[in-house]
Amino acid sequence: PSMKEKMKISKTYPIKHAHDIYTNNAEVYEKVVLLLHGFQLNGHFMYKRFEKLLPKDTLVIAPNAPFVVPLKKDNAWEPRYGWYFYDPNKKSFYINYEPAALWLSELMQDLNYKSKPLTIIGYSQGGFIAPKVAELIKQTEKVIGINAIFRSERFSIRDDVTYSQVHGTEDSIVSFGDARLEFNKIKATGANGDFFELKEDHFLNRNLVREALNLV
Repeated sequence: PSMKEKMKISKTYPIKHAHDIYTNNAEVYEKVVLLLHGFQLNGHFMYKRFEKLLPKDTLVIAPNAPFVVPLKKDNAWEPRYGWYFYDPNKKSFYINYEPAALWLSELMQDLNYKSKPLTIIGYSQGGFIAPKVAELIKQTEKVIGINAIFRSERFSIRDDVTYSQVHGTEDSIVSFGDARLEFNKIKATGANGDFFELKEDHFLNRNLVREALNLV
C-alpha cells in the first residue's frame, strides 16, 4: 500500500477472557512465589518444575501470560502464551512490558490478599519482564531471572529489592554476554543482587531450577 493507503491509530480496548492460573492454593502461607514462564510456554511449565521444591508455607502462583501465542504441533494448534511482543530485527516492540506487568500487579492484589513478601522467578521472556513487575508490586523482595536479560532501561530499580540472575554460559537463545553486561549496568547503579553462571544451555533443566531456588 502507498502512504496514502496506510495509517496508524492508537486505541485502548478491553479484552475479557478466562485466564488459567496454576497454584497450590496455600491457605496458610508466609511468603509468595510468582513464576513467569517463557515465550510460547504456559504456567504449568513453571509450576511443575518449582512447586514441590518450595517450602510448604509458600503460596505458589504460576499464571499463563495474558497474550495467546498459538503453537502448531503436527496438524493442530496448541494454546501457548507470551508476556510481550518484540521484533529483534526492527528492534522495536509491538506490545511492551507495561500491559502484562499491570495485569500481574492487579492479579497479585487479588491472590496475595495477606500482602506477604513476594519473590518473582522468571524464565526466559518471563525473566525479561520480571523486574518491571517488581517495580509495580510493593510486596516484592526478590527478583530472580533465569536465562534472561534485565534491560536496565525498561524498569526502575528499587533499593528494597534484590535482583539476581542465573544464566547458562552455553545459552543458544539468550546471549549470556548481553545478560552479564546488562546486569553489570544495574549493579553499577547500586542495585542489590548477584549474577550466577552455570555451564548449561537455554532449556530450564533441574540444575538451573535448583540454582534459582537457592536464591529464594
